[in-house]
Formats: sequence, structure tokens, C-alpha cells
Amino acid sequence: MLMERGVLVRWNDEKGFGFIQPEKNNAQDVFIHISVLKKMARKPIVGDSILYQTEVQSDGKIKAIIASIEGVAIIASSPTPRSHSGSENINSRYQTPHRSRKSSLNSIIPLLVIIAIGVFGYQKYQAFNEVPILTNDDIKQMPLNETRTQTPATPRFQCEAGKTHCSHMSSCDEATFYIQHCPNTKMDGNGDGIPCERHWCG
Repeated sequence: MLMERGVLVRWNDEKGFGFIQPEKNNAQDVFIHISVLKKMARKPIVGDSILYQTEVQSDGKIKAIIASIEGVAIIASSPTPRSHSGSENINSRYQTPHRSRKSSLNSIIPLLVIIAIGVFGYQKYQAFNEVPILTNDDIKQMPLNETRTQTPATPRFQCEAGKTHCSHMSSCDEATFYIQHCPNTKMDGNGDGIPCERHWCG
């Protein structure tokens, strides 16, 4: 069964439930309970993009029965440890020191490899993001067109999943950026190019 996507528009943290606004236009809000999100790394908050499957309840309301918060890690359930048999306990009790040292060495080697890979990756990341520092003399010696290309304008905002309504914006500038660059926004009802006229840009 395909997962649907929507935005969490209401959430009661004390009672542990809220409502999802589906991406489909004119679709009924979907009820969601904290129990279907118990494996997520954090609690949901208003504005989260939710992936979910639904079922229709006896009163006609739509309820999410399987759900996850998009971009949030899922905590894996730890497996139940198996009980050892008597023979295994006896064997482990009489292990030789040589076998014990070999076992500990085998467990340490993968850890050292992982640490080495992590350090190497972090150094590469730092080198990639390192910006050369230019002195005034360096800038004077560079051609005019080269100095201009060295400092490209950085956009103040970026498109984020689930941010489509005025309530998700923090300013008129952000709302204007979203309707010009991001898909599926719902902030310019009269189509005049000015978003959130009642909220931010009035």
C-alpha cells in the first residue's frame, strides 16, 4: 500500500494526538495518535512532513494507522537476548586466555577501522569546506571580473519539505522566496504575486 504525505497542522502534546493536512487538495484532515510514531527519535511538532497510511473509522473519520516523520530517524527495537544453555556456560567458563585475547582483539579491530574512516572523512570534509583567506593585496592583484565571481550571492532561504502555507513562514521575504522558487505553495490565493497579504506582506 502506498504511503501518503501531509503536513502536521495541529498537535496536542499532553494528549498525544493531532491532525495531518494531506497534500491532496480538499482532502479531509487525518487524525494521528502518538502510538503510531513511538519508534521515531523525537516527538512530532507542527509543520513536520508526515508519511502515513490510513483507515476509515466507524464514525467516518480518517485515522493514520502507520506513520513516520519525514527526515527523522527511526529507533530500532533492541533484540531480546537469548539465554545460554548449560553447555555454553561451561565452555565459556573454561576458555583459555589465548582465545579470550583473540576474541577481544577481533572486537577492537573493526572499531579502530571505523574510527580511522571517520577521521579521514572529517578531514576531507574540512578540506572541502575550507575557504581560502584573501588579503587586500591579493584582491588588488586579481582582475575585476575574477573578484566578482569569487563572492557569489548566497540565498537567505531554501525550499524545505512541508513548508507551503503562510503559517510556516517567518517573514514576507521568506514567503516571497517560497512562491518564486518552491513547488506546491499555497500562499497567493488571488494570484497577484504577493503572498500572505493578511499575515506577512499586508
